[in-house]
Amino acid sequence: MKREEMNKRIGILRNYTGNAALCAILIMIMLLAVGTALLVVTGRQSIPENDHMPNYSPVAESSSEEVAEQPPVIEDTTPQTLMTYPVKDFDFMKMELRSVTSNYNALLDVTNNKIYTGKNLNKKMYPASLTKIMTVILALENCDDLSDTYKFTKEDMKRLENENASVAGFVAGEKVTVRDLLYGAMLPSGADATLGIANYVAGSEEAFVDMMNDKVEELGLTGTHFENSSGLHDPNHYSTALDMAMIVKYAIDNPDISHEFLKVAGAESYTTKKSNKNKNGITLSSIFFGRYNGFYIDRDMDDKADVEIVGGKTGFTDEARYSLASIYKIGDNYYVCIVMKSDTATSATEDSIKIAERYLPTFDLIEDSSSSTDSSEPDKDSNGAIILDESKIDVTPDPIDQTVTSSESQEDVSTYIPDVNTDNGGSTDQTEGYNTDTSTEPDPGLPIVDNF
Repeated sequence: MKREEMNKRIGILRNYTGNAALCAILIMIMLLAVGTALLVVTGRQSIPENDHMPNYSPVAESSSEEVAEQPPVIEDTTPQTLMTYPVKDFDFMKMELRSVTSNYNALLDVTNNKIYTGKNLNKKMYPASLTKIMTVILALENCDDLSDTYKFTKEDMKRLENENASVAGFVAGEKVTVRDLLYGAMLPSGADATLGIANYVAGSEEAFVDMMNDKVEELGLTGTHFENSSGLHDPNHYSTALDMAMIVKYAIDNPDISHEFLKVAGAESYTTKKSNKNKNGITLSSIFFGRYNGFYIDRDMDDKADVEIVGGKTGFTDEARYSLASIYKIGDNYYVCIVMKSDTATSATEDSIKIAERYLPTFDLIEDSSSSTDSSEPDKDSNGAIILDESKIDVTPDPIDQTVTSSESQEDVSTYIPDVNTDNGGSTDQTEGYNTDTSTEPDPGLPIVDNF
């Protein structure tokens, strides 16, 4: 009984074990089926092997001979400027005219940006009223309507009186157009006109001077700094002959202001618009053309003018002496001659003419002479010899060669030591006579600017 009972129990346990295993298998199949169904419903798929991995491309190793090491890239931080100084080339000639009294001068080809000659052209010197050229440039660039007006105040007149400056003739309470101010600045060199321009454009002369120096930096000029709008003497108010020539070049080259600038600079006289204080206007006469009255430029010495004198600007202070900016024209080409620190007003004009006649190009004269040459055959005698017409033989003796050789004279290349006597008011342009005291004091810090 006992054995039979035990065998029966063992059989029952075997049935339970088999059933449990079967149930486990069925449950696993059901779970697998449910999971597969969920994947199908949600659209989930298996993740590719390289998903979400950086996309590196295999790079074959290369030797140093195949891939050269690249030099580091250096960024050009040099500020871009509107102008470039001319480079001295084969057309440049050393200034060797001993009769020229100007110690600082330059002759610039505006059209081709070439310098033909110059003395101490990069050394700093006081520009006097040549300063007004920059003042007029800024006025033209910053005024949309030249008919706009500025009203002079009593404070303006008092300031000008204290500065002992030359004036065009405007008075306190007068409303003056910007156009009239331009002519007042250029023709009679009126400091009242430049003060009016400064106040109109910038609100004050101090703010206007900042604009002048900003323009100098914009042009890329390294030898110029302004302290006022008129050119009254200040030890820190300076320029160079070449810089002044470049400033004039900028005005001529700038299509926005060129026409009006040349019109103002080239006027021999001008009458201002009738105002509340001057019912007939003010007649202004050009000091520049007064200086050139009776003079002309004759490059081939045939007693005929062969260069157009377009216009320009004069300047004078006791410290700067006499300066002159002259605009010339040959054909379609413009030229600028700057002379600074000439002995007298007449000397400044003569210095300019001598430089122009000696160093301006003569290509146009060569073309004229070649086109007018008589191509007819000369008369010959029976033996074939040319018969000379004695009436056409030039018996004028050859001119004496006055060229100064290096052994005869050496150009002064030392830095000029300006007269810095601040006791003198230094009125501009219209001051008669000049100080003959040639004593000098230490250089007030006007370094040499090396552009050549």
